[in-house]
Amino acid sequence: MGLLSDILLAPVTGPAHLFVSLLETIRDQANAQMPSQEKLKDELVRLNARLELGEIDEAEFQKQEEELLAELKQMREDEQAAAAAEAQAAADEESQ
Repeated sequence: MGLLSDILLAPVTGPAHLFVSLLETIRDQANAQMPSQEKLKDELVRLNARLELGEIDEAEFQKQEEELLAELKQMREDEQAAAAAEAQAAADEESQ
């Protein structure tokens, strides 16, 4: 688009751009605060090593493993939801 059309369409496209920018900022801050999938995988490896070394029993291992796997599953679902929201926002922006 040209400069003139950007200026004329600003009242219409401005809020959409602002909304997308806000979503990206929220996503970036959430990603910075949440542990990464790699950290959770490393924690699972350490947990398995602790079991093999006899530092924890099978019940404690299963409890902690279940918690870590649930967190990993939630993280993947959140990433998929965020990707879907971004795709929807991009599609909405293109249709305007």
